[in-house]
Amino acid sequence: MLLKIYSNINSKLRSLLKVGSLFSLIAIPVQSPDNFVDLQYKDIKPNKVEIGDTIKIDVENSASPLFYKFDEVKKWNSISVSGKIDISKKLESEQKDAYFQIGVIYEGDYRPGWLVRNILPEWLLTIINLNSKYGLDAVDFHHFSKEKGFEPKTESIRDIKLNFISVGPVNEEGSFNGDFKLKDKKILGLWLRADGDDHDGFFTTEVQNLSIHP
Repeated sequence: MLLKIYSNINSKLRSLLKVGSLFSLIAIPVQSPDNFVDLQYKDIKPNKVEIGDTIKIDVENSASPLFYKFDEVKKWNSISVSGKIDISKKLESEQKDAYFQIGVIYEGDYRPGWLVRNILPEWLLTIINLNSKYGLDAVDFHHFSKEKGFEPKTESIRDIKLNFISVGPVNEEGSFNGDFKLKDKKILGLWLRADGDDHDGFFTTEVQNLSIHP
């Protein structure tokens, strides 16, 4: 009888833990490699991307976009992210490049017609096509700083806003760690950005943990 009661309690605890684990979306450690989309810019040397338990982005005076596509488009409350950077040659500036930014892609009203689509860059089309049911509003790039040059700003491509926001430092050991709130909007996906083509950087960014919380 006692064994049966113990078994029932254990079963209920396992169920509770299982339900609790569904509250947050854990993108890294990697559960679904197919959710990541690795692209290349035209005429720019691409990064080398390794998708294992963690995400490693090897930058050698290079740049290329890496996206994470959500299976379900909905609102989320916050993001937690951490990792480390191994620098062989530091960026001369962070005015145009970054050791690491995480871009949050928000749904909105912008839906380009076929004529405009023919002249848009591939990376922008990929963002627009993350989910055909939704338009696009903005991409908020959350920036981890180490060198000089980064300034918060807003740029626009067509009717899409690109917001650059400082969220924290990369420390002396090369580690970064951040938690930040999200807008009250549905999210189509994320952009994991590490670029070194403009400011001659050679480094490896490893994203070790990435969770999205309700």
